[in-house]
Amino acid sequence: MTVQSTDMQALVTALDAFTQSTQAMEEAYRRLEARVSVLDRELAGKNRELAMTTDYLSNLLESISDGCIAIDMEGVITRFNRAATVILGYSAAELTGRPFNEVFGREFGAPRRPGSGELESKSGRSVPVSERDSLIAGHDGRLLGSVKTFEDLSELIALRAQVRQIDRLAAIGEMAATIAHEIRNPLGGIRGFAAFLAEDIGDGDPRKRLVLKIQEGVQSLDRVVNELLEYTRPVEIEMRPACCKEMIEAALAYLDTDGKSIHITCGAEAGINALADKQKTGQVLLNILLNAVQSIDGAGEIRIEVSADGAEVSIAITDTGCGMDEEEAKQVFSPFYTTKEKGTGLGLAVSHKIIEAHGGGIGVRSAPGAGSTFTVRLPQAE
Repeated sequence: MTVQSTDMQALVTALDAFTQSTQAMEEAYRRLEARVSVLDRELAGKNRELAMTTDYLSNLLESISDGCIAIDMEGVITRFNRAATVILGYSAAELTGRPFNEVFGREFGAPRRPGSGELESKSGRSVPVSERDSLIAGHDGRLLGSVKTFEDLSELIALRAQVRQIDRLAAIGEMAATIAHEIRNPLGGIRGFAAFLAEDIGDGDPRKRLVLKIQEGVQSLDRVVNELLEYTRPVEIEMRPACCKEMIEAALAYLDTDGKSIHITCGAEAGINALADKQKTGQVLLNILLNAVQSIDGAGEIRIEVSADGAEVSIAITDTGCGMDEEEAKQVFSPFYTTKEKGTGLGLAVSHKIIEAHGGGIGVRSAPGAGSTFTVRLPQAE
């Protein structure tokens, strides 16, 4: 065999080996490609599961009614849920990445005494909160940060104050009823004896004036006693459709302006119907109008406006009187609170009680020297 033949045989053998290797590599590549395709599908499925789990946990956190704030080990805020936004006014974008103590001016840890914590809102108001802290740990047990859940206690504190106020008013009412009954018996005797004296003393006698003063004092005390008893009695009302214009006109018919030059106007929408006790609501409007007249020195104006939103009717009475400061406005519906020399402090307290019995509300906006606006809210008649 020649050298050329030997070389040719070797080349053929090498080519066969290369072909076999290429085929083996192609087969391995196809198996690898199939495996990669399977892994891609598995990875895509895992990614979908992870996304769904992440979305679920995120939605779960956002749906919690309590506020949640999470921080990392450096005290930097990493999560701020929707309830926290509602309570504190910040958005998650505003706080994420900022140190907790820089935003709220305090350490992250909750106070030891439950219900004694406070968080400052975006507006600067200190919000009373009940807060609880928990550590965040990874699967390996390594600490990742902390999470704070908190509940706004503002409404609860307000309700507690309201209950205390109701208890205090109930105690005052019981005391007032007892005092009123104790006063009424001797007051009747004084009225009778004063009447006998008035008959026995002639008109020209200077003592007649003293007797008349006694009778005026008895009438004043009797009025106070009647107001006390009215305040302590349960309010009984008959809810019927009542025209606001008619109730306003009835109150104005009894209004005494005490000789003052007061211009009274009533809005065009006064014909709206409210669901109310016509007589008792008229009494409330008269009380407010009398207070408006007494607050005006000399000349002034009283405006009466009626509006409705489908559920409630609002009757707003605005005067150009002396007005009240914030502290006076807070106490104006409390019994026995008055800024007038001859007032008993029961007119507006009784009015508040009557309107509450209707399921409505009564409030005031005022400022010193800028007059006052009393607003009565009643259910609207269908």
